Amino acid sequence: MITTETLASTSFRIALMRNYIARAFIELMTKVNGEPVYVEDGERIPLTLDRVAVNIIYHIEAPWINEYGVDEGRDLAAEALQKMLAHGFMGESLRLSLEGVSEMREIYRDIIFGAPDGELPEAFELGIFPDGDGFL
Repeated sequence: MITTETLASTSFRIALMRNYIARAFIELMTKVNGEPVYVEDGERIPLTLDRVAVNIIYHIEAPWINEYGVDEGRDLAAEALQKMLAHGFMGESLRLSLEGVSEMREIYRDIIFGAPDGELPEAFELGIFPDGDGFL
């Protein structure tokens, strides 16, 4: 049975926002480029939901957690992710805020210049529940 407490947890909210941000970014890049890729300075980076989500973990969430520890860092990461979504983002289509678009472009610029793409940060690992769902 799912409880309200489980659904309202910071970890759940972060996972949900991460998914929304990844979907919104892929949708935006598909509109801009005609396909799900990030293009800049002649470089093309293919975008998939899993890779974009892992890049959000690596470039946005992990620095907060590494700097402030799991509890406080997770709360600060949740605030940062919330700012990346447009107010009322759950309309007809998911939308990023201007800050969200800027943050995602910075991630992909860093990747173009050599930052990891689609890799979990050190000390983070993906686990699998018996029912097949994943967790960090």
